[in-house]
Amino acid sequence: MTKPLLPVFKINNFKGDSFSKPDFYIKSFAEHAITHQFIKVPHAHDFFMLLLFTEGSGTHAIENEKFPISRGSVFFMSPSEVHLWEIDKKADGYILFFNSSFYLMDTLSKEYLKLPFFRAKQKVRYVHLNETAIKEVEPVFKLIATEYQSESKMMLRIIRSYLDVLLYKLTEFVEPQASGKEENVSIIPQLEGLIEEHFREHQPVAFYAEKLNVLPDQLNHLTKKYLNKTVTTLIQERLITEAKRLLVYTSLTSSEIAFQLNFSDNSYFNRFFKKVEKVTPDQFRNKPK
Repeated sequence: MTKPLLPVFKINNFKGDSFSKPDFYIKSFAEHAITHQFIKVPHAHDFFMLLLFTEGSGTHAIENEKFPISRGSVFFMSPSEVHLWEIDKKADGYILFFNSSFYLMDTLSKEYLKLPFFRAKQKVRYVHLNETAIKEVEPVFKLIATEYQSESKMMLRIIRSYLDVLLYKLTEFVEPQASGKEENVSIIPQLEGLIEEHFREHQPVAFYAEKLNVLPDQLNHLTKKYLNKTVTTLIQERLITEAKRLLVYTSLTSSEIAFQLNFSDNSYFNRFFKKVEKVTPDQFRNKPK
């Protein structure tokens, strides 16, 4: 399997504590940025991230989409998404990481992938909170940060409980009119995980259908119903996303990127890219960002 060229960090890459807190991390953003200089380059994670800015300014690019940073900016990221900061020295707030294995440890019924910032469809990556909302959310971050520094026997369960409060409170601000009615789309996150793992070398729908123990037509029916896209479209979108990442964040030639993504030749890769993006890979790389 071809390894990703951009760094993909795990939570353990950020651990400097003398005691173990598996699958979870929280720090003030200022401390985090000073301690981990390697976050200044484009990178991805294999975990979920929440970030609240309480001061500072700049921009935060997630998958080539730039968002403003100011007091009240909240960002949500899922595994594999690439991001890059451009921030001033005054930037501060709270940054929080967790793996699904941590969040689901105490329950069989939590469905965090249906929350607006982690779901498959119409994902929300950014929201700006007003002062009233900040006063409700920031204390929860502080409670989690304080508990994170303790070594109590119930620490992990307490953090998970606070994390529940934080996620659902943020959901209220993201979707104040949400009805709470969600359909069962549990197979979609599984499919997305498989595509993330295999998109370079496996394009046939049958491969993913077999992994999920459904027929190809059934799988296509589900993705069309919940995402309004075919499985093939999802795979192609992931290929295009990776191609864009490599074009923007590396100096690889178009031919080298075609090789990395297992295209049979560069001309086929160019035709594929232009069909979707309406420009060639080189034109995309050279256009103003």
